[in-house]
Amino acid sequence: MYKRMKLEGVVRIPPDQMGNPLQEAVELALRNKYEARVDKTLGAIVAVLGVDDIGEGQILPGDGAVYYDVNFEAMVFNPEMQEIIEGEVVEIVKFGAFLSLGPFDGLLHVSQITNEYISYDEKNARLVSKESDKSLAEGDKVRARIIAVSLNEKDPRGSKIGLTMRQTGLGKLEWLEAARRAEASAAEAGK
Repeated sequence: MYKRMKLEGVVRIPPDQMGNPLQEAVELALRNKYEARVDKTLGAIVAVLGVDDIGEGQILPGDGAVYYDVNFEAMVFNPEMQEIIEGEVVEIVKFGAFLSLGPFDGLLHVSQITNEYISYDEKNARLVSKESDKSLAEGDKVRARIIAVSLNEKDPRGSKIGLTMRQTGLGKLEWLEAARRAEASAAEAGK
């Protein structure tokens, strides 16, 4: 889930940035330090939106830079357990599908796609169910639930998000729309 957050931090403004306006130098330093950083509690800091307050600068002996305490606003993506998300399938592999979820990819294991048996169609790069002939391929839009989150601060690419679509109201958006139309038709026929 994306959130706007107020954060506090300390930035180092090197001597070569001293001639620039302080606001610009601080924003640049914040972007360089915080954007694309993963924090286990906050999630992924997607963007620094602006600086709210810049404190007094401090100079440390032996360092020509100035350090500022800063309050700033940032856009953060933090995947939460049991959250319902919509994403696009970006890769199909033998064991499942990877979905793009903002700055992360989530894994939808074959056992979590439907209650039916799913097989991998290597020739067409898709996952296919045996009974209802449902398929999942790159570019498909799906609705899923987050069932596991493991964010890795040191190696953000090593972060893992597990997903499921085996519950009512979840699945490929085309499947959900077809089920909604079938239900509406059945209700209309029952009147």
